[in-house]
Amino acid sequence: MSAQDGRPEIPAPFNALLGVRFVSWSHDAAELQLTITRDHLNGAFAVHGGVFATMLDNAVTFCAAFAGEGKPGHRCLTLSLTTSFVAPALEGDVLHARARIAGGGRKLVFVQGEIVNQEGRRLAHGDAVIKRLAPPPTDRTGKTGKTEEEDT
Repeated sequence: MSAQDGRPEIPAPFNALLGVRFVSWSHDAAELQLTITRDHLNGAFAVHGGVFATMLDNAVTFCAAFAGEGKPGHRCLTLSLTTSFVAPALEGDVLHARARIAGGGRKLVFVQGEIVNQEGRRLAHGDAVIKRLAPPPTDRTGKTGKTEEEDT
């Protein structure tokens, strides 16, 4: 997330390559969308599992990163992500990855996510542990207002 500084409106290069679009980002929730093209398919002409995992990872990370309306998000790191694949997605499907906070504290956050298609059918779900690495920056320079001693 470092290239985005916790701002989902600025897609990371990999998200831009996939075509992932952020739909919403708020306290305890995030949603992304992706329209499936031929480029997202595996040899069986269904969506590659890596696309599902990427969408879940982005949704749960941004969910944990939210720091307030109009503020840049926390910098985060996915410590673990379990993914269960439930049903296939095909070319032309519109996928929505949704995530919500399930628990945790200031630095470690437990997040649950799911992917559904345009009909609301659940295709994949997962649980993640996300570590917030630093508080969100308070200005454009990326400084948090803390001294180096406070950050260590």
